[in-house]
Amino acid sequence: MTFETDTILKLAPGVWMLNAVDNCLWADLGEGVLVVDALEDLSMCPLIPEDILATAGKPMKWVVNTHGDSDHVACNAGWAAGGATILAHEEVARKLAGRPGCPSVTFTDRYTLEGDRQDAHLRWLGGAHSPGDTIVYLPHARILCIGDLFSWGLIPFPAFDTGRAARLVEVLNSILEYDADTIVCGHGPVLTPEHIRRWLNYFEELRHTVSALAEKGLSLEAILAECPPPDDMRGWWRFTEWKHNQNISVLLGEKGKRE
Repeated sequence: MTFETDTILKLAPGVWMLNAVDNCLWADLGEGVLVVDALEDLSMCPLIPEDILATAGKPMKWVVNTHGDSDHVACNAGWAAGGATILAHEEVARKLAGRPGCPSVTFTDRYTLEGDRQDAHLRWLGGAHSPGDTIVYLPHARILCIGDLFSWGLIPFPAFDTGRAARLVEVLNSILEYDADTIVCGHGPVLTPEHIRRWLNYFEELRHTVSALAEKGLSLEAILAECPPPDDMRGWWRFTEWKHNQNISVLLGEKGKRE
Protein backbone atom coordinates (compact mmCIF):
# COMPACT_ATOMS: atom_id res chain seq x y z
CA MET A 1 0.00 0.00 0.00
CA THR A 2 1.51 3.31 -1.07
CA PHE A 3 1.67 6.08 1.47
CA GLU A 4 3.48 9.38 1.19
CA THR A 5 3.57 11.46 4.33
CA ASP A 6 2.77 15.17 4.26
CA THR A 7 1.03 14.94 0.88
CA ILE A 8 -2.07 16.96 0.03
CA LEU A 9 -4.59 14.77 -1.77
CA LYS A 10 -7.70 15.93 -3.60
CA LEU A 11 -10.29 13.33 -2.68
CA ALA A 12 -13.24 14.86 -4.53
CA PRO A 13 -14.30 18.24 -5.91
CA GLY A 14 -13.95 20.64 -2.99
CA VAL A 15 -12.44 18.07 -0.62
CA TRP A 16 -8.75 17.75 0.25
CA MET A 17 -6.68 16.17 2.98
CA LEU A 18 -3.18 16.34 4.31
CA ASN A 19 -2.27 12.66 4.23
CA ALA A 20 0.22 12.08 7.01
CA VAL A 21 0.77 10.04 10.13
CA ASP A 22 -1.88 12.40 11.54
CA ASN A 23 -4.50 13.20 8.91
CA CYS A 24 -6.38 16.47 8.45
CA LEU A 25 -9.25 16.80 5.97
CA TRP A 26 -10.97 19.94 4.74
CA ALA A 27 -14.11 20.43 2.66
CA ASP A 28 -15.52 23.53 0.97
CA LEU A 29 -19.15 23.82 2.08
CA GLY A 30 -19.75 27.06 0.18
CA GLU A 31 -19.58 29.93 2.64
CA GLY A 32 -16.52 28.49 4.31
CA VAL A 33 -14.34 25.44 4.83
CA LEU A 34 -14.89 22.62 7.30
CA VAL A 35 -11.77 21.02 8.80
CA VAL A 36 -11.84 17.56 10.37
CA ASP A 37 -9.30 17.09 13.17
CA ALA A 38 -6.71 19.49 14.54
CA LEU A 39 -3.56 17.35 14.62
CA GLU A 40 -0.92 17.07 17.35
CA ASP A 41 1.88 19.17 15.85
CA LEU A 42 1.50 22.86 16.75
CA SER A 43 3.87 23.80 13.92
CA MET A 44 1.01 22.88 11.57
CA CYS A 45 -1.26 25.52 13.09
CA PRO A 46 -0.30 28.27 10.59
CA LEU A 47 0.41 25.86 7.71
CA ILE A 48 -2.98 24.17 7.35
CA PRO A 49 -4.84 27.51 6.90
CA GLU A 50 -2.34 28.36 4.16
CA ASP A 51 -2.98 25.00 2.47
CA ILE A 52 -6.72 25.60 2.70
CA LEU A 53 -6.47 29.01 1.06
CA ALA A 54 -4.24 27.57 -1.67
CA THR A 55 -6.71 24.77 -2.47
CA ALA A 56 -10.20 26.01 -1.57
CA GLY A 57 -9.54 29.74 -1.93
CA LYS A 58 -11.33 30.63 1.29
CA PRO A 59 -10.60 30.35 5.03
CA MET A 60 -11.58 27.62 7.46
CA LYS A 61 -14.85 28.35 9.22
CA TRP A 62 -15.47 25.21 11.27
CA VAL A 63 -13.29 22.54 12.92
CA VAL A 64 -14.66 19.17 14.03
CA ASN A 65 -12.73 17.01 16.49
CA THR A 66 -13.50 13.32 15.90
CA HIS A 67 -12.50 12.75 19.53
CA GLY A 68 -10.55 14.41 22.30
CA ASP A 69 -7.13 12.73 22.14
CA SER A 70 -4.20 15.13 22.08
CA ASP A 71 -3.18 14.18 18.54
CA HIS A 72 -6.55 15.41 17.22
CA VAL A 73 -7.00 18.72 19.08
CA ALA A 74 -3.62 20.49 19.35
CA CYS A 75 -4.43 23.24 16.84
CA ASN A 76 -7.90 23.96 18.27
CA ALA A 77 -6.80 27.03 20.20
CA GLY A 78 -4.87 28.60 17.35
CA TRP A 79 -7.59 28.00 14.80
CA ALA A 80 -10.30 29.24 17.17
CA ALA A 81 -8.23 32.40 17.70
CA GLY A 82 -8.23 32.79 13.92
CA GLY A 83 -12.02 32.77 13.84
CA ALA A 84 -12.92 29.10 13.40
CA THR A 85 -15.77 27.53 15.37
CA ILE A 86 -14.76 24.28 17.11
CA LEU A 87 -17.41 21.55 17.14
CA ALA A 88 -17.34 18.20 18.92
CA HIS A 89 -19.37 15.74 20.90
CA GLU A 90 -20.16 16.83 24.45
CA GLU A 91 -17.76 14.18 25.83
CA VAL A 92 -14.90 15.89 23.97
CA ALA A 93 -15.89 19.27 25.42
CA ARG A 94 -15.99 17.69 28.87
CA LYS A 95 -12.49 16.30 28.41
CA LEU A 96 -11.12 19.63 27.14
CA ALA A 97 -13.02 21.83 29.60
CA GLY A 98 -10.99 24.80 30.79
CA ARG A 99 -8.41 24.45 28.03
CA PRO A 100 -7.93 26.93 25.19
CA GLY A 101 -9.73 25.69 22.10
CA CYS A 102 -12.40 23.76 23.99
CA PRO A 103 -15.29 23.16 21.56
CA SER A 104 -17.85 25.96 21.64
CA VAL A 105 -20.55 23.98 19.80
CA THR A 106 -21.41 20.50 21.07
CA PHE A 107 -24.00 17.84 20.36
CA THR A 108 -25.28 14.62 21.94
CA ASP A 109 -26.16 12.24 19.13
CA ARG A 110 -26.28 13.86 15.67
CA TYR A 111 -25.56 17.29 14.25
CA THR A 112 -25.89 18.68 10.73
CA LEU A 113 -23.50 21.43 9.73
CA GLU A 114 -25.26 23.35 6.99
CA GLY A 115 -23.19 25.26 4.47
CA ASP A 116 -24.86 27.33 1.78
CA ARG A 117 -23.79 24.76 -0.84
CA GLN A 118 -22.99 21.48 0.94
CA ASP A 119 -23.74 19.89 4.30
CA ALA A 120 -21.74 17.72 6.67
CA HIS A 121 -23.41 15.21 8.97
CA LEU A 122 -21.89 14.46 12.37
CA ARG A 123 -22.80 11.38 14.37
CA TRP A 124 -21.66 10.15 17.76
CA LEU A 125 -20.40 6.54 17.78
CA GLY A 126 -18.56 6.56 21.08
CA GLY A 127 -17.54 3.69 23.26
CA ALA A 128 -15.34 1.82 20.81
CA HIS A 129 -12.13 3.88 20.78
CA SER A 130 -13.09 6.74 23.11
CA PRO A 131 -16.25 8.11 24.75
CA GLY A 132 -16.58 10.99 22.27
CA ASP A 133 -15.96 9.21 18.96
CA THR A 134 -17.61 11.14 16.12
CA ILE A 135 -17.83 10.39 12.42
CA VAL A 136 -18.27 13.07 9.76
CA TYR A 137 -20.13 12.23 6.54
CA LEU A 138 -19.91 14.33 3.39
CA PRO A 139 -22.77 12.95 1.27
CA HIS A 140 -22.03 15.10 -1.78
CA ALA A 141 -18.55 13.54 -2.01
CA ARG A 142 -19.43 10.11 -0.54
CA ILE A 143 -16.59 10.54 1.95
CA LEU A 144 -16.70 9.44 5.58
CA CYS A 145 -14.21 10.54 8.28
CA ILE A 146 -14.03 8.10 11.19
CA GLY A 147 -11.13 9.24 13.37
CA ASP A 148 -9.45 6.40 15.23
CA LEU A 149 -12.28 3.88 14.97
CA PHE A 150 -10.11 2.11 12.39
CA SER A 151 -6.38 1.83 13.03
CA TRP A 152 -5.10 -0.14 10.04
CA GLY A 153 -5.25 -3.49 11.80
CA LEU A 154 -4.89 -2.50 15.44
CA ILE A 155 -7.63 -3.12 17.99
CA PRO A 156 -8.43 0.52 18.83
CA PHE A 157 -8.25 0.18 22.59
CA PRO A 158 -5.48 -1.11 24.87
CA ALA A 159 -7.48 -3.12 27.40
CA PHE A 160 -9.89 -5.74 26.11
CA ASP A 161 -13.31 -6.63 27.42
CA THR A 162 -16.16 -8.41 25.68
CA GLY A 163 -18.56 -5.49 26.03
CA ARG A 164 -16.19 -3.10 24.33
CA ALA A 165 -15.49 -5.64 21.61
CA ALA A 166 -19.20 -5.95 20.93
CA ARG A 167 -19.50 -2.16 20.77
CA LEU A 168 -16.61 -1.97 18.30
CA VAL A 169 -18.25 -4.50 15.99
CA GLU A 170 -21.53 -2.61 16.25
CA VAL A 171 -19.85 0.72 15.43
CA LEU A 172 -17.90 -0.60 12.45
CA ASN A 173 -21.03 -2.19 11.03
CA SER A 174 -22.82 1.15 11.43
CA ILE A 175 -20.02 2.77 9.44
CA LEU A 176 -20.54 0.23 6.66
CA GLU A 177 -24.16 1.35 6.32
CA TYR A 178 -23.06 4.70 4.86
CA ASP A 179 -22.94 5.30 1.13
CA ALA A 180 -19.23 6.12 1.15
CA ASP A 181 -16.62 5.24 -1.44
CA THR A 182 -13.75 6.79 0.50
CA ILE A 183 -13.12 6.52 4.23
CA VAL A 184 -10.59 8.69 6.03
CA CYS A 185 -9.22 7.46 9.33
CA GLY A 186 -7.17 9.46 11.79
CA HIS A 187 -3.80 8.12 10.71
CA GLY A 188 -2.33 6.66 7.55
CA PRO A 189 -3.72 6.01 4.06
CA VAL A 190 -7.33 6.48 3.00
CA LEU A 191 -9.34 3.27 2.89
CA THR A 192 -12.50 1.76 1.47
CA PRO A 193 -15.38 -0.10 3.13
CA GLU A 194 -13.75 -3.37 2.08
CA HIS A 195 -10.86 -2.75 4.48
CA ILE A 196 -13.32 -2.52 7.37
CA ARG A 197 -15.12 -5.68 6.29
CA ARG A 198 -11.81 -7.52 6.12
CA TRP A 199 -10.81 -6.31 9.58
CA LEU A 200 -14.09 -7.42 11.11
CA ASN A 201 -13.48 -10.92 9.75
CA TYR A 202 -9.89 -10.79 10.99
CA PHE A 203 -11.02 -9.71 14.46
CA GLU A 204 -13.52 -12.55 14.75
CA GLU A 205 -11.04 -15.14 13.46
CA LEU A 206 -8.23 -13.88 15.69
CA ARG A 207 -10.37 -13.99 18.83
CA HIS A 208 -11.33 -17.59 18.10
CA THR A 209 -7.77 -18.69 17.27
CA VAL A 210 -6.09 -16.99 20.22
CA SER A 211 -8.67 -18.34 22.65
CA ALA A 212 -8.18 -21.89 21.36
CA LEU A 213 -4.38 -21.66 21.59
CA ALA A 214 -4.53 -20.15 25.06
CA GLU A 215 -6.76 -23.01 26.20
CA LYS A 216 -3.91 -25.34 25.26
CA GLY A 217 -1.61 -23.47 27.63
CA LEU A 218 0.65 -21.96 24.97
CA SER A 219 2.81 -18.97 25.90
CA LEU A 220 2.54 -15.60 24.21
CA GLU A 221 5.68 -16.37 22.18
CA ALA A 222 4.27 -19.70 21.04
CA ILE A 223 0.93 -18.16 20.10
CA LEU A 224 2.67 -15.46 18.09
CA ALA A 225 4.57 -18.17 16.22
CA GLU A 226 1.40 -20.19 15.61
CA CYS A 227 -0.66 -17.19 14.52
CA PRO A 228 1.13 -14.98 11.96
CA PRO A 229 -0.55 -12.00 10.28
CA PRO A 230 -2.82 -12.97 7.37
CA ASP A 231 -1.00 -12.81 4.05
CA ASP A 232 -3.60 -10.55 2.46
CA MET A 233 -3.13 -7.95 5.24
CA ARG A 234 0.66 -7.78 5.12
CA GLY A 235 0.53 -4.72 2.89
CA TRP A 236 -1.59 -2.77 5.37
CA TRP A 237 0.02 0.37 6.75
CA ARG A 238 2.38 -0.49 9.63
CA PHE A 239 0.39 -3.64 10.32
CA THR A 240 3.07 -6.31 10.49
CA GLU A 241 5.52 -4.04 12.29
CA TRP A 242 3.74 -4.43 15.63
CA LYS A 243 -0.05 -4.21 15.42
CA HIS A 244 -0.85 -7.89 14.94
CA ASN A 245 1.34 -8.89 17.89
CA GLN A 246 -0.23 -6.16 20.01
CA ASN A 247 -3.68 -7.46 19.13
CA ILE A 248 -2.75 -10.92 20.35
CA SER A 249 -1.36 -9.49 23.58
CA VAL A 250 -4.60 -7.56 24.15
CA LEU A 251 -6.70 -10.67 23.54
CA LEU A 252 -4.56 -12.70 25.92
CA GLY A 253 -5.12 -10.05 28.58
CA GLU A 254 -8.83 -10.73 28.37
CA LYS A 255 -8.17 -14.47 28.54
CA GLY A 256 -6.24 -13.93 31.74
CA LYS A 257 -9.13 -11.96 33.24
CA ARG A 258 -11.56 -14.80 32.64
CA GLU A 259 -9.26 -17.25 34.36
